[in-house]
Amino acid sequence: MTSVQVGIWGASRSVGQRLSQLLREAGEVTVALHPGTFPSAPETLPHLLILFGYPEVLREQVEAVRATAGGEQVVLVAALADRTTPESLDGLLRAGVDDLLDLGAPAPLLKARLRLLVRRARARQRRWDIERELQVRVGQQAVVAELGRRALANMPLPLLLEYATERVAAALGVELAKVLRLLPDGREFLLVAGYGWQDGLVGTFRVPAGTDSQAGYTLRAGGPVVVEDFARENRFACPELLRRHGVQAGLSVPIFVGGHSWGVLGAHTCRPRTFSHDDVHFLQAVAHVLATAIERREREEALRESEARYRAIVETAVDAIITIDETGRILLFNPAAERLFGYRAEEVIGRNISILMPSPYREQHDRYIRNYLETGRRRIIGRGREVTGLRKDGTTFPMYLAVSEVRLPDRRLFTGIVRDLSETRRLEQEILRISDEERRSIGQDLHDGLGQMLTGMALISQSLARRLAAQGRPEARELEELTELIRQADRQARTLARGLIPVELEANGLQAALYRLTRQTEELFGIRCRFEAEKDVPVADNMVATHLYRIAQEALNNAVRHGRAQTITVTLAADDEALHLWVRDDGVGIPEKLPETAGMGLRIMHYRARLLGGHLEVRRREEGGTEVHAAVPLTGRVLPADASQVLPETEVIP
Repeated sequence: MTSVQVGIWGASRSVGQRLSQLLREAGEVTVALHPGTFPSAPETLPHLLILFGYPEVLREQVEAVRATAGGEQVVLVAALADRTTPESLDGLLRAGVDDLLDLGAPAPLLKARLRLLVRRARARQRRWDIERELQVRVGQQAVVAELGRRALANMPLPLLLEYATERVAAALGVELAKVLRLLPDGREFLLVAGYGWQDGLVGTFRVPAGTDSQAGYTLRAGGPVVVEDFARENRFACPELLRRHGVQAGLSVPIFVGGHSWGVLGAHTCRPRTFSHDDVHFLQAVAHVLATAIERREREEALRESEARYRAIVETAVDAIITIDETGRILLFNPAAERLFGYRAEEVIGRNISILMPSPYREQHDRYIRNYLETGRRRIIGRGREVTGLRKDGTTFPMYLAVSEVRLPDRRLFTGIVRDLSETRRLEQEILRISDEERRSIGQDLHDGLGQMLTGMALISQSLARRLAAQGRPEARELEELTELIRQADRQARTLARGLIPVELEANGLQAALYRLTRQTEELFGIRCRFEAEKDVPVADNMVATHLYRIAQEALNNAVRHGRAQTITVTLAADDEALHLWVRDDGVGIPEKLPETAGMGLRIMHYRARLLGGHLEVRRREEGGTEVHAAVPLTGRVLPADASQVLPETEVIP
């Protein structure tokens, strides 16, 4: 548990010692007493700050704290020296005070109050630590994304490497960063790019490639190498380049291009430093982007030397590669694309790319291109996305599409790399099937095994209670209470079994199962939960019914556990094209940005919808709370594999 730093300013010696004793009893705290007034420009701030004094003076001190760097992280508590007016309290609240401390309260109450303040300070510090960490990770991801964008934009390799070292140093907060390239003889590295090094070293300085240096050791190890303090390092010595700059710690990762050792990317600092796993992953991501860019440059050079080699690479690619111009006309359609879409290249060259898209996207595609050319707003260019493809025979399939843009002097070209996700979806379906079977098995065991045993125990206990009662024994009443407890356990076990086995899906249809699910939610969590259906919605396919039931079940669970909802509505409806399931709640609403560590529940809900040929949308409701909408096709018409194809990105949580 992290120790909470507490500062007490302006209290008398006796009061300060009393509060210190109570605070230390409240948990892991470090208390510092300051008899004087709080400084107007403090150098450091504690996690919990207790200020003693008169309201006007305290208001100025609070404002000074909040104006200090990191002041928003402090839990500020005011202990007033006299009785005050509502206006004075108002001024303190506006200045940013978090709480007031009444020293006249009984000792147990005062101790409880201090314990709450310590917990509040610890929680706030943890929140700020997480936010800072998230900001660092977001910044690192932005560096990787921008580096990838510049690589795709064909920035010259020397400039790209220099940019990478500069951004790596800034993102990791270190003084030095470098790219070492392994020379052809394999015995030395050349410092080809760097940030923070002495003038004249980049482009000329060489480093031994043996295992007696960090760079050489990194390349031989084939993975990241972390040095927290060279003074304690025994795997290799600190090379001359690092000693010359006073380096004490460093992190390095290899750069592999085309399966071969190309060089090393490193970051170093002149103080001892502990690098986290996220720091390592960030540097590996940068190295991967550089490796990709370097490999691309090498391929482009080779392709410029020989058009035949270019054709060989394209035609032998495993993934489908399609190039179009600004009007959407297909210019390149490689053999993998022929196999994937069922067209011969000569059938599609010169035709609009929309022939490979199902309705309604084929009608909208040209508008998307025009919108991008006019506004520069990207929907898919420069990033990968799952979309729906249309084969020549009219069948549709899920595919992963990554589009890059190439700007030529007279025009722009767009190249898409397509990968069939049908097998991935099949594996996901198999995983979900196995998961559902396991649920069913557990539910069956609860129902037929534990449930029957509890029923039998209740009957035996009831019979014994009757016999004892007939004999006038006082133990009969206690046995009757035991019988009732066994019955309650039996009912609970059967309720759990029904949640694991939605038996109504086969017996009475999806509507009955959803109705029962809402009733169970009300009973278990004590909230309002109702089911609505505009009309009878028959669902003949049990797989469809099961997946929709599981989506509703997960959405209800999220609304209660994470959304803290008090009212939830489940709605089932159908139109001419699709079956719709809505789960709406009045909770806190889904965050604008989901953390990267979000649980598997939301992903599995998306998987279930996609496996049925539909999509799932999660939105923030204007009136508060969250809305989950699953749409599954009833006819042959295709629903989008990605909801953001038809909805603004700001409205959908993908």
